[in-house]
Amino acid sequence: MGFKVNALSKIIKTFCEDKVSLDVLKETLSNFCCSKNPDEENFLRNKAIDYERLNKARTYLLVNENDFIVGFFSLAFKSIDLQGVSKQKKKDLTAGESNEATCSAYLIGHIAKDDRIKQSMGDRILEAAINLLLDAQKIVGGRIVYLDCKKENKLIKLYERNNFKWFNESEKSGLQQYYKKL
Repeated sequence: MGFKVNALSKIIKTFCEDKVSLDVLKETLSNFCCSKNPDEENFLRNKAIDYERLNKARTYLLVNENDFIVGFFSLAFKSIDLQGVSKQKKKDLTAGESNEATCSAYLIGHIAKDDRIKQSMGDRILEAAINLLLDAQKIVGGRIVYLDCKKENKLIKLYERNNFKWFNESEKSGLQQYYKKL
């Protein structure tokens, strides 16, 4: 299945100059279904547009030839709390500075595919996200991308297959934290 990656910010800027167009976009986003992860579904339906406007994150829609949203991901830049992370992992994350309390990294904050798409898309969605981050890296630098995920074997295998390494379990959320060097 082919798809193109569309920046939500560009869609908003190009097509949503009036309330009617914005309502059509919101309706389109509300059709996205991800029953396995309602938090992701809720983000796209109810928060993504506000995150764009507030410059909190950038969301990208993966759209097939019928203009159906097959998946999406969001990207941001965030500080990682390194408290409780082993010295060796800290060195890896911070380019050798094992005494650092935090490090800055690109964040893949949300990632999901629509339930109606039967084929596996995880690798392809991650590849699209990483390609955009590599473009950003050329402009602003940065060397680490990270994400949080539930303790689900399928997700963990997906991220590990794409060269992400576990580094911590979030005390706050209980989610597993994985990173990858760009």
